[in-house]
Amino acid sequence: MPAAADTLEAPEPFVAWVPSLATSEVRVGTPGPTGGLWIAPAGTALPADTKTAFASPWTPLGYVSDAGPTVGQNTTKQDITPWQSIAPVRSVITLREVTLHMILWQVNAQSLALYFDADQPVPSVTDGSFTMPVQADKGGHIYAFAVGSVDGNNVLRIGMTRASLTDAGDMALTRASAVPMEVTLTAQVDANVLCTIMSGPAT
Repeated sequence: MPAAADTLEAPEPFVAWVPSLATSEVRVGTPGPTGGLWIAPAGTALPADTKTAFASPWTPLGYVSDAGPTVGQNTTKQDITPWQSIAPVRSVITLREVTLHMILWQVNAQSLALYFDADQPVPSVTDGSFTMPVQADKGGHIYAFAVGSVDGNNVLRIGMTRASLTDAGDMALTRASAVPMEVTLTAQVDANVLCTIMSGPAT
């Protein structure tokens, strides 16, 4: 019968990979076409590869602050520590989050609805005006989001087909600054996938 410690082991297959110093793999985060940020209804499929453009119902999200978008990760673990040790013999991941943080600068029906987690109103066809009630009994709107950067012919895309607003910053109305709408979006599982990363050529 195997020892108790043996039952906790779950070794991963070892794959030898020797990295090299490659300047071509150092990337800068220049926005992709149409601003590098896209939004769509929840569940909208991402483009098949980095060569395929974002098409309807994907739409550009608009201007964001010069800090750009930030993709974040957060994990929570449970350590397994035996009676015979003060150090864990294994750690199990119990929570994994992927987030997208940005400060929206374009004030329109879409950006306000995202910031306030409200139903998106339909602007008037004559002058673009709208009224947006932020209801106390609603929230948790789900969208699809994607961010993309281009460095020469190298493209990096990160997409979430299901994500919702989980945090929002203050909206400071100041004389000499753009009106900020700081939002943090957290990915939700879609067919057991939190997000999809694509790296490849633009053409």
